[in-house]
Amino acid sequence: MYIGILIALLAGIFISVQGSLNGMVGNNSSVAAVISIPVAVQMIIYFIVIAFNNNFRNEIAEIFNYNYGISLLIVSALLGIGIMLTLTISVMKVGPLLALSTVVFSQLLISMIIEHFGFFNMAVKSINVSRITGLLFMLLGIILFSRK
Repeated sequence: MYIGILIALLAGIFISVQGSLNGMVGNNSSVAAVISIPVAVQMIIYFIVIAFNNNFRNEIAEIFNYNYGISLLIVSALLGIGIMLTLTISVMKVGPLLALSTVVFSQLLISMIIEHFGFFNMAVKSINVSRITGLLFMLLGIILFSRK
């Protein structure tokens, strides 16, 4: 469990730094250009890994055995582009603190709904008072962060 939390903390750091960097460059360029370069670099890195790692190629081939695997991952890729686009624009418009705290709030809200209904084969965890209270405190934090 601790490893999962540590990795999630790293993800938060990565998202914050990437969003801030993209927003900084986006203020001096177009958002499309800001998104295109990281995606292109990621593709080059993945192609190198795929070319030199037979195990990885086999794991990718396994995705074709999963019902709708490729289709779901294409949707995931489009969502990834949407994430970079919306995060970059929101950081440019309101700054990293307000943008990212709002992103975390929306992630928690949607994750709570996904878990409540068991969407995407997730374990069911009911919405309860403590979860709603946590979201309300997040919302209060966003309101406080937005004050000048």
